[in-house]
Amino acid sequence: MATYLDYYNNHLSPKLKKIDLFLKTEEKDAINMDAASELLDISNHEIKKIMKNNDIDSITKHSFIMIMFYGSSDICKLFSREVKRKVPNSYSPLDISYIYQLPYESVIQAVEEASIDNITTKNINKLFSYIYV
Repeated sequence: MATYLDYYNNHLSPKLKKIDLFLKTEEKDAINMDAASELLDISNHEIKKIMKNNDIDSITKHSFIMIMFYGSSDICKLFSREVKRKVPNSYSPLDISYIYQLPYESVIQAVEEASIDNITTKNINKLFSYIYV
């Protein structure tokens, strides 16, 4: 049986790492729309619509983050939910349930089974390994 950690490592983490690396290494002032589209898994049309709705003239590192916040892909929605939770230093089971769209009961059970008192970025993978999908 697969765990959420398997899903996270195979689907979400690689995308987040690509986005992070891109933003850290991109030296141009303007980011190519096709590159943004590929990284965020949204169409150029959706990017243009988000840009229009938010008065964005060009894609920069700052506006890329705004586009990611409003995007419709899974990775964009995950980012948006995390930001809405104020990117906490530690998470409640309710935070994890909301951000990662996991059943609350599954998160509670995983917290208990993993003996985690305080969910942080350091032990979230352990928590995910106790959630079965």
